[in-house]
Amino acid sequence: MQKFKPLFFEIVWLGVILNATVLVAIFVFGWTFLGNHFDIRLHETYFTISSWKIVLPLFVLFTFFIFLVKEIRHQFNRKAPNIIMLIAGAILILLIATINKQVIISEMVYFGDRSVFPSLSAMNEAQMKKAISPAMHVVSNSLTVIQFLVTLSMLYVAYKMGRNYVAGVAIADKDNQTPVNHTNNTMKPKAIPSVKGRVDKLTS
Repeated sequence: MQKFKPLFFEIVWLGVILNATVLVAIFVFGWTFLGNHFDIRLHETYFTISSWKIVLPLFVLFTFFIFLVKEIRHQFNRKAPNIIMLIAGAILILLIATINKQVIISEMVYFGDRSVFPSLSAMNEAQMKKAISPAMHVVSNSLTVIQFLVTLSMLYVAYKMGRNYVAGVAIADKDNQTPVNHTNNTMKPKAIPSVKGRVDKLTS
């Protein structure tokens, strides 16, 4: 039981973060967010999005940064939260890349200037940049910055894990060594009797 106790506490942390994520989503989007689908109105257009597509990125984002902050105190020396953090970071990077791509495509398809391009396949790079509004550029660049920060944080966590592992191996090797007391192991030489004294004894 003691072996699984640290993992149990981390699972409790994940449950608390999930509940907090749902509460934040309800506070931002309202109680209608609790349904299976959530409608977003933009530019006189309704977008129907599954609720989990909002909860999942927020949950992974909160999980990564909360675990990152809380493990600074432990110098990233605990295995279970470090693994959870790295998995959450990898998933977050993939989600950000997917969201970034969808934001750009949605802007060009639904909100872009229709006179600029006939279709996405016929557009060159200059036309794509012209079709995307400046606000979408800001959103896309912000997502890229977050992705970059997450990647740097993951590299730092991996570096600290490597240093802690090397330090732990060095301490274990030092504890397993048997110290040799050279003072106790040296034998005291015996006194050699004087030859002259023995000769005098025999002659007398």
